[in-house]
Amino acid sequence: NNPGNYVVLSNIYANAGMWEGVKMVREMMEKKAIKKEAGCSWIQVKNKLHNFVAGGGFEFRNSDEYKKVWNELMEAMEEVGYVPDTRVVLHDVNEEIKAMWVCGHSERLATMFGLIHTNSGIPIRITKNLRVCVDCHSWMKIVSKVTRRVIILRDTNRFHHFDKGACSCKDYW
Repeated sequence: NNPGNYVVLSNIYANAGMWEGVKMVREMMEKKAIKKEAGCSWIQVKNKLHNFVAGGGFEFRNSDEYKKVWNELMEAMEEVGYVPDTRVVLHDVNEEIKAMWVCGHSERLATMFGLIHTNSGIPIRITKNLRVCVDCHSWMKIVSKVTRRVIILRDTNRFHHFDKGACSCKDYW
């Protein structure tokens, strides 16, 4: 009854494009009341801990401040060639929805919060309860480059120190 086993099997089916297999595994999980762990990230700003859950943070994401910074950031990132890697979204939905979902990963929400609520010279420090996905890793590298901010992300495997468009893990994690 380990949720990780079901998630791995579901991901194998999804990566192979076998959506009926994904559906079968998810139905099995639902029947057995097995839930996968939600992606969560934490950032401390002004001695207060802020928690973000993947797909959540709607009040924050709908704020004018967030939208302004997000739009400026995405414009700068597109100029340097960033395109979301939607292969990390293991659901049978169209590319537009996949791109939207990947933008809601918890570490991105925490990073945006840090960009908005901390001064430019201060590193952004985030802790995540799961491993960072390949697209968020690429996204963090580019954010560190276009914003000239240091981002330190602790995931389940290691510390990632993003600075000037590179990561201390040298893209091996």
